[in-house]
Amino acid sequence: MTAWVGCERIARIESGDVVFVSSAAGAVGSTVVQIAKLRGATVIGSAGSPEKVALVRELGADAAFDYHDGSVKDLLRAAMTDVGATGLDVYFDNVGGEHLEAAIRVINDHARIALCGMISIYNSATPQPGPNNLIKLVWRRARMEGFLLRDHLDAREEFEDRMAEWLRIGAVRPVHTEFTGGVEGAWDAFLGMLDGTATGKAVVPLTRNRIEQDSTTSESGGMISPDKEATR
Repeated sequence: MTAWVGCERIARIESGDVVFVSSAAGAVGSTVVQIAKLRGATVIGSAGSPEKVALVRELGADAAFDYHDGSVKDLLRAAMTDVGATGLDVYFDNVGGEHLEAAIRVINDHARIALCGMISIYNSATPQPGPNNLIKLVWRRARMEGFLLRDHLDAREEFEDRMAEWLRIGAVRPVHTEFTGGVEGAWDAFLGMLDGTATGKAVVPLTRNRIEQDSTTSESGGMISPDKEATR
């Protein structure tokens, strides 16, 4: 629901928009990519491994890059060139830091930035500096807004109706990583959500009715083995 609220209420993605999504293989980001494409947008995603980049492309992104391959600003510029874009209409931020600064550098007039999370600074021992180019928000008459799901619970019925239909027709595919061990595995799942081990949503099944040997999957949607992902 977080992805839907961010796309529909905060970023207000429209057909023809150029949308950049950070952590695009994450629980929220992977859904944002798909919703943005359903809205008729051109989508660029960033992720943390070649396998995750491939997943983002499979989910419909027009371009995607591994942020480990260079500076985000250069990688983003190259991706924009690939899709024929000169600026961003929407940035859906799950990372903060270098990603946010890079996105602000290339926003269009009246761009919208949805601040969903800033995972790059969650474990910082000292305060991290903010973007040094916030003046661009003034020059571009852009809007940057943070949001929390709890402020949008009134949207649940509309979200459930729309998402149920998208899932039924296969327009949106869920992506998750299962962590075995029941409740005891919850801590590993939490860490996996933060350190990139998990692709999509980190899930902890409370029953053991799934054969562990079957815990392999494709990144196009479904279950991913944490052991496999940890080797990336």
